[in-house]
Amino acid sequence: MTPAGARLVRLAERHAAEAAREAERHDREGRYVEAGMQAMRDSGFLGGCAPPRFGGIGARSLHDLMVAVSRLARGCASTAICAHMHLTGVWRRTALWEAAAGNGAPDAGEHAELLRLLASGDLLAAGAAGEPGGVWCAPFTEAVPVTGGYLVTGAKTFVTNAEAADTISVTVRVPGRDGVYRHGVAEVVPGQPGVTVGTGFDALGMRGSGSQDLRLEGCFVPERRLTLGDPVGVPTAEELTHTATANFALAGVGLGIAESARALAVEHARTARRPPAPGALAEQPAVHQEVAEMDIGLLAMRGALSHAGRAMDETIGDGTRIPAPAAIWALTADWQSAKLLVNRTAAEITRRAMAVCGGRAFLARSPLARLYRDVTAGTFMQPLAALDAAPFIGRVGLGLDPFGAEREALAALGRTPGRGAP
Repeated sequence: MTPAGARLVRLAERHAAEAAREAERHDREGRYVEAGMQAMRDSGFLGGCAPPRFGGIGARSLHDLMVAVSRLARGCASTAICAHMHLTGVWRRTALWEAAAGNGAPDAGEHAELLRLLASGDLLAAGAAGEPGGVWCAPFTEAVPVTGGYLVTGAKTFVTNAEAADTISVTVRVPGRDGVYRHGVAEVVPGQPGVTVGTGFDALGMRGSGSQDLRLEGCFVPERRLTLGDPVGVPTAEELTHTATANFALAGVGLGIAESARALAVEHARTARRPPAPGALAEQPAVHQEVAEMDIGLLAMRGALSHAGRAMDETIGDGTRIPAPAAIWALTADWQSAKLLVNRTAAEITRRAMAVCGGRAFLARSPLARLYRDVTAGTFMQPLAALDAAPFIGRVGLGLDPFGAEREALAALGRTPGRGAP
């Protein structure tokens, strides 16, 4: 959609080809995609969402960022989600800097300093939001105010890039004197006292992503390194906006996986034979049907993601403005619909590709086996996971408050939205 986005996509395609050569080894060994991340630092890809004045490409279109992530996932899904984690951190920091600079806020210089480091690749970013048994919009990890800052305690899970990150943005709740918890994002540094990054990430798929667990035990965070948000309770328009910008492009990973699976199936069908039928496998009507269904699914995914990406750019823009609640509810329903469709369809396309390739696709060393395991991760990726997305989409479609149940629960407890513990 934009010249800067096109440049980012070209770099993504180059890195996808490089990552593809190492994808099988990283999957087999469960080893972090360190070399690929270093290559993307060196090329400037990881700083792509920063303004040129900070050494970036200036890619601000979330639609284009999604396309770049999908291209990278064609080569290696683990590399794609690792790059996405850093890229969205740069995107968000750019928005914070632009808003602060535009308002003459005193922390504009702080944002600029971090942005230069993130754009250059001198700092690798990770984000920690998910928690065991937690709810995406109500963290249990707590930042208790103390002199000069906060002490953070809690546990996070599936923290992509954790084992290599220089800085981790941790979602927290911050207790106030009035008994109201507020959302916050604390910047912690691996290796500092009270921070423990897990080892031996051993998951079904995305095995090269380094998505370790994170434990925080009284970790001190200076006041300037924690950004306070709205009260905890019912997600606000600002929270939903930040959630969208941090997560939408990740849906492109499923599209890239499906495109790669389809390519492998077509290549196999054109060259393989299945006696006693004459000719290549590609001449058989059953294969025609499978490929047609794959192509229909790819068209649906591309259309849904493109529609949602355009809506994202129109509604949120560069991230310096917050849409009205009704607008962000509609936008969230749009991108959640696209994400849910991609999660379902990408898995179906990968299964169809395996059917075309036959038993060899079931072997652990098969690229299709890796793609099949990687694609299942989309079902669990918050926000929103499969069990949560449809109710949200349905309520918005019916013109209902998508957080009506949460408001009723708070009212039954005698609390206004945002008050009390989550």
